[in-house]
Amino acid sequence: MVERAFQLLGLLAAQDGGLRLSDLARELAMSKGSAHGLLKSLERTGAVALEHDRRYVLGPRVYDLAQAYLLGGGLRRLALPAMRRLAAHTGATVFLGQVEADAIRIVEMVDVPTESTTLRLSAHRGTRINLLAPATGWVVLAGWPPARRAAYIDQRPLPRFTARSIIDRAAYLAAVDETARTGIGMECEQYLDGVNAVAAPIHGLGGELAAVMWIVGFSSCFNMAAMGRAGTALREEALAIEKALGGAE
Repeated sequence: MVERAFQLLGLLAAQDGGLRLSDLARELAMSKGSAHGLLKSLERTGAVALEHDRRYVLGPRVYDLAQAYLLGGGLRRLALPAMRRLAAHTGATVFLGQVEADAIRIVEMVDVPTESTTLRLSAHRGTRINLLAPATGWVVLAGWPPARRAAYIDQRPLPRFTARSIIDRAAYLAAVDETARTGIGMECEQYLDGVNAVAAPIHGLGGELAAVMWIVGFSSCFNMAAMGRAGTALREEALAIEKALGGAE
């Protein structure tokens, strides 16, 4: 019955409008009575739901499990190959982070040392980055409605990480607007002196932000031209991960 249950969930996942009991019984080669019993068991767990027109659809429990998968190993497993490609392509360090209440927590990092590189940028997994940090923070806020962005900024002072950090409210919100327009957050020495970064969102189910992926490099070699090329590659990889997660159309 476990195999039949997953077959049933697969049928519902492939049908946006849901399916009636008779349709499911026919597709599963089950009697209506057996199919009804299976549906009732799944309905009690929240895995399926019965709509007003007597059609069954996937229930909220399936969404919860999918989100748990994304927050667990699934996201990292899908992102790591892309991160390795980006690190090899750019010669810079690539990070993956997940959004918490007021921070982004680093969950993965990829660095590809080369013979010509003597200094590398690194950070421990689990490190928390201020949610208002440039590039990554702009990506997060870009996914919010403008009113929510403004309210969040109004509730806390903008931190000055370096002399180049944007601490003017209007200018910061303008940077977020630009990030929303381009899909890429790009900053030059605003978080760390001598370090530039470019960031992109990764959306999961329902279009919700699942993670942020970003590339950091020393400004001496990771200049605007290099960042532009890295940003294009980063966005392409992020969109591919989104598709694998079910977050892209």
